[in-house]
Amino acid sequence: MQFIIADDHPLFRTAMNHTLGQKFVGAEIEEVGSLPELMSLLKTGLSVDLLLLDLHIPEALGLTGLAQISEQFPEVPVMIVSGNDNPNVIHKTIAIGASGFLPKASSNEDIGSAIDAVIAGHVWIPANLPDPVASEVDDIPAERIATLTPQQLRVLSMISEGMYNKQIASELDVTDATIRAHVTEVFRKLGVTNRTQAVILFSRLQVDDPQHQPM
Repeated sequence: MQFIIADDHPLFRTAMNHTLGQKFVGAEIEEVGSLPELMSLLKTGLSVDLLLLDLHIPEALGLTGLAQISEQFPEVPVMIVSGNDNPNVIHKTIAIGASGFLPKASSNEDIGSAIDAVIAGHVWIPANLPDPVASEVDDIPAERIATLTPQQLRVLSMISEGMYNKQIASELDVTDATIRAHVTEVFRKLGVTNRTQAVILFSRLQVDDPQHQPM
């Protein structure tokens, strides 16, 4: 068996590595701490039985990381592992392409059941999960967002923060013309005509990290 644990918390990776090692003796387990590391590993062509992905792994930009993985590596089963147990967030991840959603507070029994189910080709979500709010999960622009390059995603993220082209150019240390070209391409790929429409689409793939809420 070949697993990837993608999480920026070393203690969690160690704990999950131990759990997988006990359940799947002899399994090969790779660990990464950011989305760029994960994408680089997947691009090597590694045959993966299961990817355990932290929803808030660095540089994932909400659900855009999952969207990119689902679009570029549809053959890789993905189990989201997160402290965020918002039902609509869970339903969104499944709609985008995840094969399961495992809350980080899950028992060892649930972890084992979830992994077995996903490896067997099933979708696993927590028991007694409320039905999704249709307006929250309908028309998620995952496929369009997934076509953006990492730099275009950064530009879109900065647009969503209210930054102007000149500010973005300064932040990324490129010319205004480069940013204008990125913005034009972002609009084309998303099928929108202005910044407001782009931000609305991008916002549909954003989720709050419960571990980093303001006091």
